[in-house]
Amino acid sequence: MQNERNSSDPEVVISRTRDIDGRPVFDTHLTPTEDTRTKVIETKLPAVIPIVFLPGIMGTNLKNKKTGNAVWRPPNMSLNLADILGVVAALATWGIRGPKQRQQILKAEDLTVDDGGSIDVGESGLAKETARKRGWGSVLRTSYNPVMGLLEARTSRIVANRTLQGWWSTEGLRPPGDYGEETGQPPLTEPELMKAARYDFDVWCAGYNWLQSNRKSAEDVRQYIENTVLRHYREQKPPVPADKVILVTHSMGGLVARALTNLVGYEKVLGVVHGVLPATGAPAIYHHMRAGYEGPEQLILGSNAGEVTAVVANSAGALELCPTFDHRDGQAWLFLQNEPGEVVMDTEGLPCAFPRAGNPYDEIYKNPAWYGLVPEPNTKFLNLSEDLSNYEYAKAASRSTFEELIDQVARFHRDLAGQYHPETYVHYGADGSRPMHSWQDIVWRGNPNAFPTSAFPASDDGNGSYRASNNAPALTAARGQGDGTVPAFSGEAPRDAGVVASFRHGSDGAGSENADRKGYDHQGSYNDPRARWATLYGIAKISQLADWHSSEK
Repeated sequence: MQNERNSSDPEVVISRTRDIDGRPVFDTHLTPTEDTRTKVIETKLPAVIPIVFLPGIMGTNLKNKKTGNAVWRPPNMSLNLADILGVVAALATWGIRGPKQRQQILKAEDLTVDDGGSIDVGESGLAKETARKRGWGSVLRTSYNPVMGLLEARTSRIVANRTLQGWWSTEGLRPPGDYGEETGQPPLTEPELMKAARYDFDVWCAGYNWLQSNRKSAEDVRQYIENTVLRHYREQKPPVPADKVILVTHSMGGLVARALTNLVGYEKVLGVVHGVLPATGAPAIYHHMRAGYEGPEQLILGSNAGEVTAVVANSAGALELCPTFDHRDGQAWLFLQNEPGEVVMDTEGLPCAFPRAGNPYDEIYKNPAWYGLVPEPNTKFLNLSEDLSNYEYAKAASRSTFEELIDQVARFHRDLAGQYHPETYVHYGADGSRPMHSWQDIVWRGNPNAFPTSAFPASDDGNGSYRASNNAPALTAARGQGDGTVPAFSGEAPRDAGVVASFRHGSDGAGSENADRKGYDHQGSYNDPRARWATLYGIAKISQLADWHSSEK
């Protein structure tokens, strides 16, 4: 207090915090009589731009609709004891569940969002109760709460005492090109940030049922924004202006956002920031359905083709992550090669590179051949219900249901192709040196004499190889630029579709912040300062379109 009294500063700005409902409050206290400086409370007329975060696939906690019991809570990866015990429990639970149990438990129609997960408010300044009201407990904490806390903190400290603050006064004014921006966007200006600072930015989170179609999830998110987010401000006394939201997405959440604005036609979105969006799908989903997941994730997400197929082949949302008809402009991404790496020919003399005619739905996803997404022997995993009195009929029926689902996926892809909100900002990973490959291509490699044209006589081991003989076809890692899941071909597609800004991050990106720096892992992309910079830049730019503050009228 002594230092404060001796200061030559003529004013003391009272710090602002939040109450349990998230409203701004000011923490004041009595000062000694000799402290004659002016005490200033910087208030502003209330107006809010809600930021709504949409997580990626498997990032939302799910519970059973009827019982309310938690069904899907992926373990948080941190070193605190509770999280370590959570990882052990998850491994013990999912490690013993085979394809049938997984299919029975993870049915889209039986599940809904579970908002009871643990919360980390981080540097947000929010009470846990406030963060829970805003949906922060509905998602994987360690992946998403930190970036939500950072967005809350930084957007609440843009201006103080009529001066740009902290990060915004230095890093925030840097040229976007330093961070790999590809369309030539200009830096933020001080007037733009002053305008943005008129508004409060409240960070919400919209978890969704990632097993159902992304179109259905978009309808659910629309209801959440209307009936929870915007309703919150309408019911304040007096009501607080909050006309539209900014969406910030991770991975599959971007497909939900695009469906919301371009298919559902929801108009209360001011703009969108997409992170690591699989804009035209990701071949990695093929790998997982044929070989299971890799690394520690396999114990929970599935260690072989049966465990993954039993769930994913019945999930419209997951299948919508498959490469689209226009992925890489329709070029092939699935190859059958001989041991030296040359594409082999089929019996008609055509190269075994698929899709050949821009139709992966018939050529790969529905195809029961040994290299198809669900080869004939794996049909048994499509429906593992007890009623198998007529096994052949049951197989045919389950195959037909699966093909109808693929037709639905194809319609979704075609309806959404090239469609983005007019105010869209994206950032994606483009690193070719990461230890984890991005499955840019899917390659089956082996002895060409072992390649059949339709059926294959040997058993598939469910982990990406056949056991007929030595040098039988096996999946081979095809490294390429990306983030370990989404290849750069898919990440850069929005740029070519004409979005406002596109940030390419990693050793294959331009700008000083990419120089001599590798990219980021897909799931942890929002832990990278480049992704966070691009997100804050997009939020500040999009906020220029807001017009519901009283000073704008």
